[in-house]
Amino acid sequence: MVVNSIEIKNLGDSGILISLKKGFGNNPLKDINYLDQLISNQNLEEINDIVPCISTLGILYNPYKINYEELVSKLKEIIDKKLISNPISSIKKWKIPICYDQEFGLDIDEISNKLKLSIKNLINYHKQSVYQVDMIGFLPGFLYLGNLNNSLYLKRKETPRVSVPEGSIGIAGNQTGIYNLNSPGGWNIIGRTPLKLFSKYKNPPIEIKRGDNVVFYEIKKDEFEKIKSDLTK
Repeated sequence: MVVNSIEIKNLGDSGILISLKKGFGNNPLKDINYLDQLISNQNLEEINDIVPCISTLGILYNPYKINYEELVSKLKEIIDKKLISNPISSIKKWKIPICYDQEFGLDIDEISNKLKLSIKNLINYHKQSVYQVDMIGFLPGFLYLGNLNNSLYLKRKETPRVSVPEGSIGIAGNQTGIYNLNSPGGWNIIGRTPLKLFSKYKNPPIEIKRGDNVVFYEIKKDEFEKIKSDLTK
């Protein structure tokens, strides 16, 4: 049974956490994406929200409409009947412009010094990777991108900034991330994109999805300003 390859735990009084066991599949992120789609497509009125993470799936439900045991039983039945094979959803590749000018790469000199890399090599390492969207969180539209070059591994800043400009692109740990809102943040800012990737007025607010691929291409400051200006027209 497929359900033997997952673990379901109670998460408070109105939540469930689904984790994948070893042997479920070869790509946890894609497997979680599939489970998310599978359960979402059932349109269960008892479920208030589904929150996918890198290797787990959180489900928030209405305890006045269904209890924990009943929902677990229903989920197991859905998963076991439907998950005969795990089709891979279509994956999009997004090309995102980035300007590494010091005006936008607020920490690029500091990153260069800490990693003992020239700025040229630093930029080359960063833009040569094909990133996978691991997760969208901690604030609306923030993109966690995996597959950062190992040479760029760097801890978060000890003292976070009070305000990071929209479009800023940072590195922290083994990921690079895109701030799609002005917000506080502790990532090391290497550059900025002029694109507006998130808008609360759009449906969906952000078109990039978990599991998609992202590549960066370098632009100069004048190109940045032109793209930014064109977007406001």
